Amino acid sequence: MQRTTIAVFNAVLLLALVPMLAANRCVGRPDGFFANDFRACEAFFTCVRGASVPGRCPDGFYFNEERQICDNPWNVICLICEENLDGTNPVVEFFPIERECRKYTLCAEGVGFLRECSPGLMFDPVSRTCDLEANVDCVENICPNNINPEEAILVPDPQDCARYYICFRREPLGSSHACNDGLLFDPINWRCDVAENVECEVVTVPPELTECPPTGLHYIPQAGSCTTYFICFEGDRIGPLQCAEGLIFDINTRNCRPRSDEGSQCVTDPPLEVFGVRLN
Repeated sequence: MQRTTIAVFNAVLLLALVPMLAANRCVGRPDGFFANDFRACEAFFTCVRGASVPGRCPDGFYFNEERQICDNPWNVICLICEENLDGTNPVVEFFPIERECRKYTLCAEGVGFLRECSPGLMFDPVSRTCDLEANVDCVENICPNNINPEEAILVPDPQDCARYYICFRREPLGSSHACNDGLLFDPINWRCDVAENVECEVVTVPPELTECPPTGLHYIPQAGSCTTYFICFEGDRIGPLQCAEGLIFDINTRNCRPRSDEGSQCVTDPPLEVFGVRLN
């Protein structure tokens, strides 16, 4: 009986000494619940009598709070909240997520929440804010993160409904492949099928300001110059051509006009801002 009493006392003492480096994730949780420890992908807490007992998954596994198991990394979006040098957590802070351009972690007192930027915006890991895509150095992956990297799968080409990529180890194997004539790639069943069985939405990526569109007649500025421009015809570039003295090539109206005109903008000018939001 005495040994049992001593063992129980030591167990309670151990729980009392567990360092609370983050918010107590076990408040209001039942005994035996496993909660995320946002300091590492493989870390978690076991809830015992309202206290948090730290633990770690075996090597090669991440903790999945939703499924309450140690899981394969491709089934988990790992949210990390970094601590200050003194071991405390800022009230609110934002952190990037590996291999993600639009999703990010919102950390509130050491607890991570998954968030996503609004359409047309990406998360800038430098400024740690959502910004226009043109201002963020992030290349979106053709191959998704939530797949077993050791298994080859087919994924749709985001710019062509009739083409697809082969992904292996989260990288595309070469350029996209075409379905047979008359077929489109089905992103749900991962195969080529007749058009009436496929729902496909093409995301059109606009060309850079100084690049010629592949079709039609267009005027584009010359990079680094306010007064010269090119004429593009069916993808071919003609020029450069020079605006008349005293005029600039306006990137909004795509013609030569006086610098003094309201709203005129040269390719070397900083982006216009309205209410703190960049327009280009």
